[in-house]
Amino acid sequence: MGLDIPLIDKRVVNHLQQCLREDNSLALRHGLLADLALEVKLPFSMDTSSASYVPYNVFILFLKRLRARLSPNEFITVLLESANQAAKELRFSTISMQDFLDTFPIEKLSVEQSKEGLFVSFETSMQSASRIESELFLIAYTHAYLQTHYAELGKPIRYDLMTANSQALSELKIQTETPQYLGQQQTCIQYAALDTVGVLSAVRAKPMSDARKVAEALAPYIGRMDIDLDTFCALNEIGKRTVQRALKREETTYKAIKESLVIEFAKRVISQQGYSISDVALHLGYADASQFIRAFKRVNGITPYQWQKGRRKTK
Repeated sequence: MGLDIPLIDKRVVNHLQQCLREDNSLALRHGLLADLALEVKLPFSMDTSSASYVPYNVFILFLKRLRARLSPNEFITVLLESANQAAKELRFSTISMQDFLDTFPIEKLSVEQSKEGLFVSFETSMQSASRIESELFLIAYTHAYLQTHYAELGKPIRYDLMTANSQALSELKIQTETPQYLGQQQTCIQYAALDTVGVLSAVRAKPMSDARKVAEALAPYIGRMDIDLDTFCALNEIGKRTVQRALKREETTYKAIKESLVIEFAKRVISQQGYSISDVALHLGYADASQFIRAFKRVNGITPYQWQKGRRKTK
């Protein structure tokens, strides 16, 4: 399975934040969402970033801070309504179950039917699975996804939760006639049986390499926030030596991955926004332009000036 660094598609994160900003009933003070994101180091300006994912643990920490600012009813309502809107606006009806797994930090999703009902279970990162905010978020969005594919799907009749923390559920004041069973081996939603559903199952077809997991989790911060290895490990709740050993097996290092991402960022802003090499070097935290030029050549084998010249010739 490799490094336990769960990721979530940035479009889902952006969409939820947009829903929060547009919900006037929440009466969130101006700038609160930005403050919460900054507190937990949730990547910002994601709509202009070339990154595809956001570290899931950081996003869940954002949800936890948000939960503390809202009433229990408001928080649950936010999850349900944002999931329903995402199903429409992110077009869940057009994506396969496999694509759904690639969008959310779910390793396996199963749909099975028996005379007792329809059972939908999913497996996710072990470190995030038992967090109540994570389970509630994934349940809400999985339910919204299923509704777009099964029009006759009713309300859940039972939840199995991995979290064993009954206090967290009490704090959220989740009062429902639907039974909730805590401390289970996997998260499961049970529905009444449907006439047209057989057994379906999807597993991530191509698990990411450890180097790619690190790169995807780091990419949204490049050019916006300097994240060293210690900070990266703290954000993703993973041991420093664990990361170093995993990357060594793939013959790379955190420094090399970060430098490659930084140089790709530099290429984009130089070519698309016309910034000078010295300005880019300063923005990215290099002591001077010559240090940046050496790094650029290490990654690309040529200097940024040679790269610019080559680009002009190909236009």
